[in-house]
Amino acid sequence: MSDNIVVSPVVQTLTVTQTVQSVTVASPGPQGPQGPQGPSGASTTLFYVYTQNAPANVWTITHNLNGYPTAVVLDTAGSQCEGTISYTNANTMVITFTAAFSGTAYII
Repeated sequence: MSDNIVVSPVVQTLTVTQTVQSVTVASPGPQGPQGPQGPSGASTTLFYVYTQNAPANVWTITHNLNGYPTAVVLDTAGSQCEGTISYTNANTMVITFTAAFSGTAYII
């Protein structure tokens, strides 16, 4: 009968392909040990949202994430837009587009 039961641990579902009188579902096991502490001074900010109010084809974004993130850009209509990203330094990026528009950049 175990060939007819499918258990998915990701979404915690149970699918049975034949009639069963009862089903016993075990509860999750105990929580594991705590992991090691992260490095001192590590940034807890994982993203930055930038709004470009005036239409422009070059967006200069100071994100202060201390790294070289990527960006997802949406215009004011909610359409995703592609641009060329360059970095001035670890805290500033420049996105260049083929046309001027306004919108929002999600820096991740």
